[in-house]
Amino acid sequence: MDQHHGTRRRLTCSLTVMFLGVLLTRSAQAATHFVTFINDSDRTVTSIEATAAGTHRWHALDLGGLLIGGGSGQAAVRFDGTEKCKQDLSVTYRGMSPLTVTGFNICRSDRFYLGKALAKALRSRLTQTH
Repeated sequence: MDQHHGTRRRLTCSLTVMFLGVLLTRSAQAATHFVTFINDSDRTVTSIEATAAGTHRWHALDLGGLLIGGGSGQAAVRFDGTEKCKQDLSVTYRGMSPLTVTGFNICRSDRFYLGKALAKALRSRLTQTH
């Protein structure tokens, strides 16, 4: 066996592994994702809209109705394989202006706690005013 044969074999194996990695990454990005929105706040959520992060092509998510506060209001939402992993969300709580959440990763998280997002936004507003 010549010494070039071993080098070619390692190169072929490396290229095969790289190719498989690209295929797996693409199939993971193309997969359908479900996110459960859980309203753990004390306010009712009237709507949630989503768009690919950094864009402004908002579309309403089908929540099946209002999400009552207190943890009982939940909705599982389907994001098809054409959606980007990172999504910006616009959450409207009854009696409040919409809250924008940027860069939520639907590929890594299957739950979104609406009360935690609201509390974080309110804390952030308080620290900005002081």
